[in-house]
Amino acid sequence: MNDLKFAFRQLLKNPGFTAVVVLTLALGIGASTAIYSVVNTVILNPVPGPEPDRLIEIGHRSHGNKDEPRFGGVTTRSLEALKAKHEFFSDVVWMEDLALERKTDDFIEEIGGTMVSPNFFTQWDIKPILGRTFSKDEAVRLIDYRSLERDTVMVVSHSLWQSRFGGKVDVLGKTIEANGRQFTIIGVMPPHFQFPSGAYPTFWVPVENSNPQEELGNIRMFVRLKPGVTVAQTQVMLDTVAQQLLLAYPSVYDTEWYKHKRGGGFGFLTRPLRHEFTQTPYGAQDLQRTLFGLLAAIGFVLLIACVNVANLMLARTERRQQELAIRAAVGAGRSRLMRQLLTESVLVAAFGAVTGLAVAFYGMKMLVLLIPETIPRLRGVAMDENALAFTLLVSVGTTLAFGLVPAWSASRISVNHALKQAGTGATVGVGWRRYRSALVATEVALSLVLLTGAGLMIQSVIRLLHVNPGFDPENVLFVHPGLLRSQKYVPGYEQSKQSENALYAELHERFAALPGVNAVGISKIQFFQLGFTLDGREEPFGLLPAGTGVGESDLFRAMRIPLLAGRYFEKTDIGDKVGTVIINETMARLCWPEGNALYKKFRSEAGRVFEVIGVIGDARIDRYDEKVEPTFYRPYYEQAWTGGRGPFFVLRTQRDPRALIPAIRQEIRAVEPDMTTPWFQMVSQTLYDATQARRTYMLYLVIFAGVGLLLSALGMYGVLAYSVSRRTREIGVRMAMGAERRHVLGLVIAEGARLIAIGILIGLVAAFWLMRLLRNQLFDVSPTDPGAFVAGVLFLLAVALLACWLPACRASKIDPMEALRYE
Repeated sequence: MNDLKFAFRQLLKNPGFTAVVVLTLALGIGASTAIYSVVNTVILNPVPGPEPDRLIEIGHRSHGNKDEPRFGGVTTRSLEALKAKHEFFSDVVWMEDLALERKTDDFIEEIGGTMVSPNFFTQWDIKPILGRTFSKDEAVRLIDYRSLERDTVMVVSHSLWQSRFGGKVDVLGKTIEANGRQFTIIGVMPPHFQFPSGAYPTFWVPVENSNPQEELGNIRMFVRLKPGVTVAQTQVMLDTVAQQLLLAYPSVYDTEWYKHKRGGGFGFLTRPLRHEFTQTPYGAQDLQRTLFGLLAAIGFVLLIACVNVANLMLARTERRQQELAIRAAVGAGRSRLMRQLLTESVLVAAFGAVTGLAVAFYGMKMLVLLIPETIPRLRGVAMDENALAFTLLVSVGTTLAFGLVPAWSASRISVNHALKQAGTGATVGVGWRRYRSALVATEVALSLVLLTGAGLMIQSVIRLLHVNPGFDPENVLFVHPGLLRSQKYVPGYEQSKQSENALYAELHERFAALPGVNAVGISKIQFFQLGFTLDGREEPFGLLPAGTGVGESDLFRAMRIPLLAGRYFEKTDIGDKVGTVIINETMARLCWPEGNALYKKFRSEAGRVFEVIGVIGDARIDRYDEKVEPTFYRPYYEQAWTGGRGPFFVLRTQRDPRALIPAIRQEIRAVEPDMTTPWFQMVSQTLYDATQARRTYMLYLVIFAGVGLLLSALGMYGVLAYSVSRRTREIGVRMAMGAERRHVLGLVIAEGARLIAIGILIGLVAAFWLMRLLRNQLFDVSPTDPGAFVAGVLFLLAVALLACWLPACRASKIDPMEALRYE
């Protein structure tokens, strides 16, 4: 206790020193804790509640692009068969998408949500911020995919509560009328609860049964294994159930769809629930790489902070040599001196950790912005017991890092030497000078690694933003009409197709007549490849079908996608019996690498023959870095709806097209009000928004590199300034003996330059090895790009030499007479 009191008094006697050390540590510890808290919540422990490893998801084998098994949803028959396996599962939770529709003054408003089993919320151990969740008797029977047997209750998301009800607490008991039913709100979930698919589900409704007509595998099924039941045992049971379903329902499960497109026939797969948060195709893997990269970067900043504090503590210990020598002379042993100085280090680290918690609190708010809305989440980002344990571990580590060497130095002090040298201003030993110089060189090396990483990311983002997407995205607006609900679009396929074509033709005419519109195209894009066979080859190719308008509604002219060979579509190319197609450059290169693709033919699985009449450039409409699929285009009129986008309109305008959105909505409403609300997509903004992850990562790396460089510059300045102060008499003697100011200036700068050179050499080697870890974050930039390394070295040199210049100037202005009287 006496050591603690004395340490506290010592720190109070030097408030400037204490403030600098505490703030430096707070920055490193707080930022590390903030990033670890996000990593812990999003990646390491995304599932709340006890025994999360016993929670698994069960799904059908789904198709992949190369016939590899891929995870998919289950059907109603599969769900019912597996719910009966009580000896394996202690709980079964399932969910399925549900769209609520209600007529408004202009269109049919569609609210996307999820219908779930009544035990859905109890499984995740999460409480609503308002109201309650479901009871078992509130579940309602589902008649078909949109119709419920009676009115029921719902729990709404935080986003729906804010947008529709203004975040008012009286939302409980209010109703939403949709799909011919009344839905009474009984609870509001916290903002971090985004499950099962990110920000999409804005409400949850309890139902007794899944859709009786569901045979496509759209149901998500999660189970909790009973204690003692392994995943391997569960898989054996699932294989048995799959065989039973095949025998009982061959028309559903023993089909060509499962045999040829679902990776080896019908069956079940399992995966841990945490897979949903770390491996899903919603950007989770990109987020993992980003967060782990930032955690490594802030670790470098923390090391630089520790090195800086170690230098400050060592300098302070050297200034206290006489005090420590007197304490040793009156009986204090080495262990006693070490304990006292380590106590001061622990106290400083404790202050830094406490202050760092405040830094972590605000840092987490900034880092949460990195998490894409599309990533499912169950837990909120918070400093839980794991994060606090991490803070404690980091604090202990930093204490040992910056406190142990100064304490060891103090315990080895020579009493006679210290008392003799007191007041002489003598320099410290060569060993300790070298140690402090090594610390500064380490700071320089770590800073260079951070600067190189930041430089690579800056270069990567610049190149990404300057990628040619294959068309002119400026002033281009995608108009996505809503789903058609009028009865004239429901009857037989031919009649509904004619009605839709007439609708799109009229909308095209109206859009083209709007003032400021230069061109209007129509497009239809699929999401999945289909199998085709090239003439003269047996192996099938996976190709992406797409649709385009013809003539005035030509997609390629509206988007200004260049025609590389052949011609555009004409009216004579329309018709189910015509097989002319236009392909993109990627398809031409992959399918016919030997040369010209014009007039080459390929066949669908149904035997339809297609002939290439044109080749267009590749277009990236969602992301600058997206992989371009081999795609062929036919007139959109003939394409049945098989998923994907469209048909949708592409408007090119003279000015910002957002000003035309009200007029476009009015034109759509005038033609067909009986559709769901249309939505609009600014293409240039979509492309720019897709770079957010890399831009944010770049920003944080630049900030961390800047902080690291500042700390390194302060460390360099501190070491040289301290060296000048300890060598004041020596410099005075040199100048009294005839040394000029430029000689003194060169003497100090040379001392700093040696440290900078050593640090740069070490940093270049470390950066050359470590930058390979950034490979997945870079775009069109090599991890060993010479430009980034040279820029990092030059920038570091400029700042480091400035840090050397200031104490060198001070040394060159020393008055020899004053210096000889120093101390």
